[in-house]
Amino acid sequence: MRSTVKNRKQRSTYLPTNIKLVVKIALIALGFYVWGTGFIWVLLGLYLGWAVIKQLASCLVSLLVLIIILALLVSLIF
Repeated sequence: MRSTVKNRKQRSTYLPTNIKLVVKIALIALGFYVWGTGFIWVLLGLYLGWAVIKQLASCLVSLLVLIIILALLVSLIF
């Protein structure tokens, strides 16, 4: 049973794992060709600030949910 599951997992990957890297490089080259160096700076900013952006978005979503819950509670009570 274990060998069947193990063999099934190994057969499902036909493409090399580096195909994502090739696609990323191709998209970056295309973006550079279309928009120039500004595209590279935006990508670099997103790459370096991704953790901060993610935390900020999480905080804003949590705050929005809290406001909605409080507004619903206030409207149901009064």
